[in-house]
Amino acid sequence: MYRFVDRPLTQLDDDMAFLVEAMRTWVGASMAGRCACAALRGPFARHGMPEALPDFGMAMAALNIDGLARLSFAPPGYVLVNDDEARLLALFSASRAPDPGPLRRHAAGLVAEDAVLCLMLAVERVGAAFPIATPTTRGNTPPRNAPRGNAPRRNDS
Repeated sequence: MYRFVDRPLTQLDDDMAFLVEAMRTWVGASMAGRCACAALRGPFARHGMPEALPDFGMAMAALNIDGLARLSFAPPGYVLVNDDEARLLALFSASRAPDPGPLRRHAAGLVAEDAVLCLMLAVERVGAAFPIATPTTRGNTPPRNAPRGNAPRRNDS
């Protein structure tokens, strides 16, 4: 969590910065009585991850309905990550670890016991769609279709 708190969005990779803005948009739409998923349909599609939207919505709903405490979010466009946003970024980051222990601990600290598995599954599915990494300089995330590691490159010639 501490690696994210008070960090400018420009110091996060593109996907993590997108998640922060998506959280803020979800909260703003919900508080205004609008459908949060409808508000995020365009942004998720433009980000190339429309399949992650239902699970993102489920994670946010679990936090809203079964949360152990009221979370605070900055308004859209705010340049820094606040404490609760950092907690959620740590949750999403934990979804990429091979050991589910950190994800379970983060989830258990956020929602009631009977909602932990729901939150974990939703976050894992979002994490599978997003190549979530640690904080880096924005723009360093390789394109989703770029070869990774020693992956063979396609030869078009």
